[in-house]
Amino acid sequence: MKLNIIGASVVSALLFSAAASADPVIVNGGTVHFNGELVNAACAVSTDTSNQTVELGQYRTAKLKASGDMTTPVPFKIKLVDCDPTVSATAAIAFSGQSLTGDATLLAVNSGTNAPAAQNVGIQISDIASKILSPSGAEFSTAKTLQQGTNTLDFTARYVAKGVTTPGQANADATFVVKYE
Repeated sequence: MKLNIIGASVVSALLFSAAASADPVIVNGGTVHFNGELVNAACAVSTDTSNQTVELGQYRTAKLKASGDMTTPVPFKIKLVDCDPTVSATAAIAFSGQSLTGDATLLAVNSGTNAPAAQNVGIQISDIASKILSPSGAEFSTAKTLQQGTNTLDFTARYVAKGVTTPGQANADATFVVKYE
């Protein structure tokens, strides 16, 4: 019995040392993307609002059955940080994206996949003063007077019907720029 235990111990020790001395294996793990930008401006856009998703929700097509029908506005924010109002006194935002055919004030929707997209509907973006901002990139929001530190610019988005809507995904992307004056 004693020999069996000693023999098992020797075999275990040999196997452990062989495993411990095995050559390391290196495999590809993936890519890490680092994004950022240095700006010479009055503020920087906060990382928590520079790339965001605004959930507009799910609606029945019966709610958007005629041109001009709208959903409830959904609020979203763009936060500016490290602001120095001695550099620029105000900030304003302009959005760019594909506009809806027949109505340049609305952002066109798509499915984002091979699924069908909703039809006869677009997304309207408005600022805190209820100014509608077309997705042309040329129309800026009402200017906000900057305070030292963090400043928040408030917006809303909602669906607007341009006729009898059809069901489907209603997604869109818009980029934005900040104008400091």
